[in-house]
Amino acid sequence: MPKLGNSSRLFIGLLAAFFLTATLSGCGTRNVRHSQIKRNLIEVDFVRQVTGFTTDERGFEHPVIISTERLIHILNAIEIEARVKKGGIVRQPAFHPAIVKRTAEALAQAFADVSPDQEIAVNVIHKQMRFGILHLKYLTSFLAYVDDGYLYLAIRRVEWPVAKGREGDPYPRPIRSKKPMDFRVVTGDPIYFAGVQDLEIDWSNEVFRTAFQLPGTSQGEKRRKEVLFQSPVPKEELEEASQGDIPYSQLSPQQLRALADLEEERREGLITETAYQRAKRDLLRKR
Repeated sequence: MPKLGNSSRLFIGLLAAFFLTATLSGCGTRNVRHSQIKRNLIEVDFVRQVTGFTTDERGFEHPVIISTERLIHILNAIEIEARVKKGGIVRQPAFHPAIVKRTAEALAQAFADVSPDQEIAVNVIHKQMRFGILHLKYLTSFLAYVDDGYLYLAIRRVEWPVAKGREGDPYPRPIRSKKPMDFRVVTGDPIYFAGVQDLEIDWSNEVFRTAFQLPGTSQGEKRRKEVLFQSPVPKEELEEASQGDIPYSQLSPQQLRALADLEEERREGLITETAYQRAKRDLLRKR
C-alpha cells in the first residue's frame, strides 16, 4: 500500500474535520428565520426552532386572529422600569406612541399567518427629528407567540439608539436568551410576570376592548421615581399569596425560569418586597 504524502494527509485531515463539523452542527438546535414583513420602519420574521434538520414541534395556538384595535390597547398598556445613573428608576411605555399602531397592524397580520411551530420576531423603528434636520432612530424589538390562551411577549430592546453610520446594516434581531438592555417589565392583572423582560398577557380579557392602563401608569410619558429596596407587605397580600399557588412540581419550564429570575432580582435588591410578592403571586396563580 503506497504511503501518503504530507499534502495528502493534510487534505484527508481537513476533509474529516469538515464532515465532523457539518455533522455536529446538523445535530444541534438552532433558530431559523424567515422574513415575513419588511417595510421601511418595521420588520417581522417567523422563527422556527430546528434540531438537526427537523423543525421542532412547538404546538403554539397559531394561526390566531387578534384584532389590530385590541393589540393597540395591549401595547399601549405595557410599561417598563429602568434604573438611571443618578439613582432611582424611570417608568415608561415599552412601545413609544408613534410606533404602536404600525406594530399592532403588523402583529395582527403575522398572527393570522404564522404556523404552530413558529414564533414572531419584530423590529420596529421610531424616528425622531432633532433641530428640524437630523433624524435619530430608536429600535424596539420583541418576540411573540400565543399559547394556552395567553399572549407571550419577550421584550428585548426599548427605544435603543441606533448608531449613526449603520443605517444600511441590518438591525440586531431579538433573541430569547439575550437581554442587551437593562430594564424590567411592569406587571399586574391581566398583564402577568413571565420573566424579567417577559410577559404573559390574558389577551382576550374584556379590559382590552377599550384603552387599559395598569395602576401607577406613566400616562404615556417617562416618569422618574425613587427605588425603595424594602417596603412592608400588607398582611392581606401575604395571606392571599399563600393560598391557591400551583405546586412547583406542576410549573412549566418557562414558569420555573421566570421564578428563578424573580428570586435573583429580589436577592440583588432590584425590586421591592411588595413587587416580589405580587409578581410571585401572578406567576403561581391558578389557571
